[in-house]
Amino acid sequence: MKSVLFLCLFVFIGPLFYGQSSFSSGILPKVRVSYKLTDQIKWINGIESRQLLIDDTNDDSFNYDYVLTDISSLLSFRIGAHGVLNGGYLLRIKDEKLFHRTIQQYNLVFNYDTFRIGHRFATDQTFNSQESVELRGRYRITLEKPLSGNNIDQGEFYLKLGNEYIFKFQDDKSDLEMRVLPFLGYEINTKNKIEIGLDYRLDKLLNSGAENDLWLSINWFYTIKRGE
Repeated sequence: MKSVLFLCLFVFIGPLFYGQSSFSSGILPKVRVSYKLTDQIKWINGIESRQLLIDDTNDDSFNYDYVLTDISSLLSFRIGAHGVLNGGYLLRIKDEKLFHRTIQQYNLVFNYDTFRIGHRFATDQTFNSQESVELRGRYRITLEKPLSGNNIDQGEFYLKLGNEYIFKFQDDKSDLEMRVLPFLGYEINTKNKIEIGLDYRLDKLLNSGAENDLWLSINWFYTIKRGE
């Protein structure tokens, strides 16, 4: 457990020492509704909106600006005791343009005595009528730990730490983005939970002029079981 905590500390503090070229910040609310079709299959729908409050590349760095809205729909298939396979589609509305994204994910979750570790391996393809296709490969590791007891139970808080690396390919160019995601979650009941935390993104790591984005992320997750 000590080695896990040390790794998390290194991952979350390390980006702060990276030289900044630009910085922006805002809020990132998200709602996700999951419908359990069977014990092995779920239909997951989400909507997420980015709203910018700070952008140091503008003359007036403190200014509200709507950025985009993402609407997604995924089918999730449980495979064995630890694996989940997801596939679906995302529609992005940005600058009065529509972007389309196809998504493939494979998740592995391992439960230990007092915490659990999740791995997500993903690919996606983003395209519209005016730009070439952007291909991405993604890997995320997540640690979840209850703040009291050994399990995340109803009416309890939990800590969720995530670290993700995104490899991007477009027009014979490649780049790398890293994300750091510390969250505080609360399990309201078996159907509802909320998570509030930071979504820090360090982009263009392989090119000059790194971009730093810090979002206040507010997530609500709701689950509907078949027959309810």
